[in-house]
Parts: sequence; structure tokens; C-alpha cells
Amino acid sequence: MKNPIKDKKGFTLLEVMISVIILSVALLALAGLQIISIRGNAFGGTMTEAITIARDKIEDLKRDDWDNVVAGNDTQVVRGISYARNWQTQTAGNTKEVTVTVSWDNGTHQVSLATTLVDY
Repeated sequence: MKNPIKDKKGFTLLEVMISVIILSVALLALAGLQIISIRGNAFGGTMTEAITIARDKIEDLKRDDWDNVVAGNDTQVVRGISYARNWQTQTAGNTKEVTVTVSWDNGTHQVSLATTLVDY
């Protein structure tokens, strides 16, 4: 006579618990990666905004009269983030080297763009 308990097919409680533990560890790892991804995307958006602010200033200086292109600084707030913008000029003959630096998080992060302007 066969033992009816041994003939039953299926998973034991121990196998199910081990599977649940493995699945839990994998899901926790994915949750950690998701957090890193969200932070990276947020930083990328902030960096893009800083570059846009720097490019805007360079375009403003290109449209300005030659004599009005001088060093300066200002602050802009975009989506709750304060960006400090600083621009420097160096004149050499009929050219001006303009460097615009935008920083945020109290100067922890910054981006710089440079261009050369020519007086015709």
C-alpha cells in the first residue's frame, strides 16, 4: 500500500519560504536601483537647466553692444533651485573671451561655458 502523504505533488512550506526570501532580496535590490535612477535623472535635469541658464546669458551678451559686455553676476531661481550665474570677460584686441559659470547647491555643483566675441 502506498503512503498517501508521499504521493502528493506540490511544494513544501520550506520551499515556498525560500522562494519568497529570494524574491524579497531581488525586489529590494531593484528598489535601491530605482532610487539611484531617480536621483540621477533629477541631477541631469538640474544640470540641463544650469546649461540653459548659461547659454541664455551668452546669447544676451552676444546681442549686447561691444562696450557693454563686461563681467557681472546674478541669481536665478528655477523650480525652487537657486542658480548663481557669474560671467567673466577678457579682452584681447578686437576679441573678448567670455566665460559664464552657473553654480547651485551653494557652489557644490557648477557648469561653465565659454565663447569668443569679435568686434567687427
